[in-house]
Amino acid sequence: MDHTQFTHDNRRRPKHQFPKKPTYREAFRIKPIPLNWFRGIGSAISVGIPSLIGFLIGDPALGILASVGGFTFLYVSNEPYSQRAVRLFWIALGLTASFALGALSSYNDVLMVLMFGVIGFISTLLFKLFEIVGPGGLFIVLAYAIGTSMPHDLAVLGSKVLCVLLGAIFAWIVAMTGVFVNPHRNENKAVSAVYQSLASLLSSIGMDTYTERQHQTAFLIKQAERTLSHAKLFGKWNRNNYVLEKLIRLNAQAEVIFLSILDVSQEKKHEIEDQLAESLQTMSNQLRDKDKEKHVNVQISEEGSSTFLRNLYADVKFAYKIHSGIVDFIPASASAGAEEKKNVIGYLIKNAFSRDSHIPFVALRYGTIIFISAAIAYGFHLNRSYWVPLSSAAVMGGGTYVSNLHRGIQRSVGTIIGIWIGAALLWLKPAGLFVSLTLAGLQFIVELIYARNYSLAVMFITPSTLLIGTTINPALTSGYFISARLVDIIIGSIVAIVGTALLWRKISSKRLLTVFSDAVGKEGEVLISMLESEHTPIQAPKQQELQHALLQLRLVYDSALAESLRRDVKVTSLWPAVGDCLHLGYMLLAASRHPSREVAEERVHEYKVYFERLTHSIKDNENLCMDVPDVPSLPEYPLIHEDLVRLNHSLGNEDIKKGMELHG
Repeated sequence: MDHTQFTHDNRRRPKHQFPKKPTYREAFRIKPIPLNWFRGIGSAISVGIPSLIGFLIGDPALGILASVGGFTFLYVSNEPYSQRAVRLFWIALGLTASFALGALSSYNDVLMVLMFGVIGFISTLLFKLFEIVGPGGLFIVLAYAIGTSMPHDLAVLGSKVLCVLLGAIFAWIVAMTGVFVNPHRNENKAVSAVYQSLASLLSSIGMDTYTERQHQTAFLIKQAERTLSHAKLFGKWNRNNYVLEKLIRLNAQAEVIFLSILDVSQEKKHEIEDQLAESLQTMSNQLRDKDKEKHVNVQISEEGSSTFLRNLYADVKFAYKIHSGIVDFIPASASAGAEEKKNVIGYLIKNAFSRDSHIPFVALRYGTIIFISAAIAYGFHLNRSYWVPLSSAAVMGGGTYVSNLHRGIQRSVGTIIGIWIGAALLWLKPAGLFVSLTLAGLQFIVELIYARNYSLAVMFITPSTLLIGTTINPALTSGYFISARLVDIIIGSIVAIVGTALLWRKISSKRLLTVFSDAVGKEGEVLISMLESEHTPIQAPKQQELQHALLQLRLVYDSALAESLRRDVKVTSLWPAVGDCLHLGYMLLAASRHPSREVAEERVHEYKVYFERLTHSIKDNENLCMDVPDVPSLPEYPLIHEDLVRLNHSLGNEDIKKGMELHG
């Protein structure tokens, strides 16, 4: 491959658009996310049916307790059904155990407050460790809190715990019903998202959105890879094994297409790119059972088209052959998948407790703030004291300081409006079947709009909570619950926001230079492997490590950016260099498919020294502007050399120096 045929003028390299900075107004923005009808209907059934059964047997309180187990359904995400079955099973047991611990510790306020923190810490640690998306430890803490409100009576504890467990089992069944209709729906959805992102990436070459879509596509490919790796077989073995293997091959081919798009971005635009983008979009739609009759029929002429463009055309065409079933392939053995799963679990545990991991600190912050909230609530004997730590747990679901601040605002505003809705419902004096139907309806609305805006969801969570409270404790007035809810929500939100601001708020900022240095080091390893390719084949593990390092760098940078509402120079000054580093890394991955001719050992050694000095300069923060080494010549990969020079320039200006010094 003659890389010198592509001049600097041919490149469509955009400026790195600065990541969107969060503002207060973001708290009230309604996101244009499709309504999740499955979650809405499923959660309404999981919560409504148990409470309805309770009313029918004449014990509404037991029905409400079973609905607590129904919150298991809220942990449904886009995972394969096999993974969902295992995850929801353990979450069901966790909710039940948490409720039981709450009831057992209710006799002693000191023990009860301490256990609030312990439950928050352990649940968050496990959810982060196993990368379980959703509400996190919130509903585990909720189950514990409801348990503490139960009278300390061991004689009836068993029946109450059994009700929660039965509700959780019912929710598990509801969550798994889709397996009989479309056992690989979520795997199809994950791969479809990848091809849709590829279409957007190809269309955005040269635009300001290109860098963002580049990152998004790489992230979605890895996400789909994880989803497919956890998938097991349902139904008839041969057919479903074939479907799963086809999706795995499609996702692997998507990574090839991704790198080919990066190659094409080095050239001037060609009209066939739009047709190829449309073809990728068509495949995405067909994976979601749309455009079934539409065929991909793109023709390319040898004349006037570059090698890179013809490679992209061939890659897209091969993906369509895989999708159409034209390509034969041998399914992977089940034993290989089981071994891979063991390796993944081992990697997750090892990575979570590594020196650079932030997971223990996040879990410790979560548990500490919930403990402080509970201590304040029970220390001052507030009405319905457990609502205070629950509010703190809900607010901290945002993760970063800015997200938690948004959720605090959303929860407070939503609660104030929701109290009026709840008061109107309680004024109607609901009873019997009306309570069950109302709870189901409210839960349906909450899950339907939750992702669009949290404050809208809280407007319906609040009346649901008031209805549950008056049903379990009919002797207490609605005014008691309304006043307690308002006070406790505000106190819990304030404690969570202040706690997040004071406890390990700058975790990501402190890790940023280390992660940045690691990404540059991985880029150096890949480039040196490329230069030594005549002697040592380029190893796939090095490419995988570089991909992981690039995704991690962007993740940590975005988290650091969300640690403050202000555009902090300590983070913003690093963006040009971070953007150049990300671009260099992806271009290296693309170029690594085109090995160079033999390179003298002296020049390889020059690059080893260069990257060693560069990584130390970033990580150790020692006179960066003066210590950035000159980039050695690289005639084999002139465009990679250009990217290295641009990275050097970004690292060597005064703004970056100021940012580095502040980080240090």
